[in-house]
Amino acid sequence: MFEFPEWCIRLSEAIGDDDVPINYVSKFREVGLMCLDGGTSYLLLEFCPFCGSALAKSLRDVWFDRLEALGLEPGDSGIPAELKTDHWWKVEGMPS
Repeated sequence: MFEFPEWCIRLSEAIGDDDVPINYVSKFREVGLMCLDGGTSYLLLEFCPFCGSALAKSLRDVWFDRLEALGLEPGDSGIPAELKTDHWWKVEGMPS
């Protein structure tokens, strides 16, 4: 089970359950409802589907801005390890 104090326990359990089509993308700080078409796409959730609480704002645009500032593209081998996880935004103290 994932430990996110600001999220309800049911969402944390769902993210850790392979039978529930909800995923968490840590580098973007996004919770999504997976599209079950065999790909990796998902519908971004802005509110918890269980309790209705607002979820933290996505950092996708900030992440891509960081890559651009480094002169990198998604998939480049030179992407720093900290940008591949939630490390980059947690170190900067961005609230989750």
